[in-house]
Amino acid sequence: MTAEQAQGLKTTLEAMFDNIAAKQSMIEDLQRIEKLHQEIASTAPPMLNHYLQRRSYTKALEFLEQGFVVEETDRPDCDD
Repeated sequence: MTAEQAQGLKTTLEAMFDNIAAKQSMIEDLQRIEKLHQEIASTAPPMLNHYLQRRSYTKALEFLEQGFVVEETDRPDCDD
């Protein structure tokens, strides 16, 4: 999962909670979250996948806010 994908997911989750607080529709947010999850599922941290699969969006947002290591896909492997 890239930093951009993580930020996009975080922003979408925040927007969804804002819409809930404002009593507005969150259907588009839920669709976007599902699409983002499909894109990142193979590279996301297992705990984040767990939260998203179970629709524990509060926990997913908290996980993203805590920060975690994002793999850089274009970084070469080293023989350390």
